[in-house]
Amino acid sequence: MENKKTNALNLGPKGLVIVILGFLSCYLYSALTSDSLNVTIPVLGELGVNTDILYSLSTIATILGILGSILFGKLMAMKTASKMWAFAMIATGIFAFIWSRTAGIQLGGKAQAALVVYCVGYFVCYVLTLVGAMLLSYQVIGNWFPTKRGVAIGIVTAGYPLSAATTTSLCSVFAGPGLGNFYVLLGVIALIVGIIVLVYAKDFPEEKGAYPDNNHNYDFEAAKKKFEQSMEYLKTSKWTIKRCLTCGRMWIMWVTVGIGGFLSMGIMSNFMPKFLEQGYQQPEILLMLLIAGVVAIPGSAFIGWLDVKLGTKATTILINALAVIAIIMNLTDVRPLHYVSLPILALMLGGSSNMMVSCTLAIWGRYDFQNAFRVIQPLNAIMTGIGITVVGLVGTNFGYMSAYRVMLVMAIVAVIFAVLLKVEPIDDDVRKQNDDMFEQK
Repeated sequence: MENKKTNALNLGPKGLVIVILGFLSCYLYSALTSDSLNVTIPVLGELGVNTDILYSLSTIATILGILGSILFGKLMAMKTASKMWAFAMIATGIFAFIWSRTAGIQLGGKAQAALVVYCVGYFVCYVLTLVGAMLLSYQVIGNWFPTKRGVAIGIVTAGYPLSAATTTSLCSVFAGPGLGNFYVLLGVIALIVGIIVLVYAKDFPEEKGAYPDNNHNYDFEAAKKKFEQSMEYLKTSKWTIKRCLTCGRMWIMWVTVGIGGFLSMGIMSNFMPKFLEQGYQQPEILLMLLIAGVVAIPGSAFIGWLDVKLGTKATTILINALAVIAIIMNLTDVRPLHYVSLPILALMLGGSSNMMVSCTLAIWGRYDFQNAFRVIQPLNAIMTGIGITVVGLVGTNFGYMSAYRVMLVMAIVAVIFAVLLKVEPIDDDVRKQNDDMFEQK
């Protein structure tokens, strides 16, 4: 057996490629479905497209995203996650090109056709980038890094805040009749990512001659034999969708990690109106958003590092506790506390996505991860989807201080459930199949 030292940040060259592909998938998801709309919708409105309709599409997209997650969860079980990931990214590139035609068709005087093209492009790209980033790439990365999952996913999810910090400015460069070129650019990136995933990525590192976690202490021949045995185990695993849905720990985990997604989307999507209500001016609020987005980029990786060093349960409790602290600060009228809350929010934002993957892996292990994750991911999508709506409705009708009080209660509930959550193998079969993983942990 080789005895080469490994560390949390050493992902290996092959693993690093997988992580970069996941990072780009997350960037594309955030850029295409959320961040670019800050520029796209107003520009199309100036060209004569009905913006009321465009703003209303996010609710439909959320529902489609949940259905798409369920469908692709089934497909990746029938095929492989890596092949489905490649398909999602390549198809994203194709439909981004279709989406790019919206402004040109509108300028050609075909308003209804332009709206149809926009809807098709937006809905399809929303579903495909959602499942590509948050289901399929997470699945592959979880397989590659069973104990270094925190660091790996931390780097991957840094794509979200990087998009938040850069997409609006980049999209603004193309504002006007040439808006479609922005979508052409992202379409090209999606195609490149998809093609590389197709020809390079595999669901498990053993299929690429690489080591799980890039840990060269593994006896590769013994690990390969165990991997083959585990693939046979998966054929008869009792952790079916039905079993997962009737498991109490699944629902405790959903509350624990789902509220984090709810708070992240609720806070960031209503950031502007909340601080306008408190007397801030728009330029200062944009600066605050930039600060939060920039800090969240290394913050995501830092939370992943904590996951490895402190353990998944402790890190999950910490992230939810940070949400409580940040929300309390924002319930005051003390401006310095609002700025102090920004890096805290950034850590919470960077960590909320990480914990969904880390908790699932820590409980169901490397091999049953797919079975559990295709259940928790659509459930989590429900929470993140309604976060925008609930916070927006409460804030609009009762004031954003009331909305933040609601979120404070939810954040406290998440801390309680994080404490209650057993972050350990769900049963003896899972532990037996993942003994190396849990021993290292």
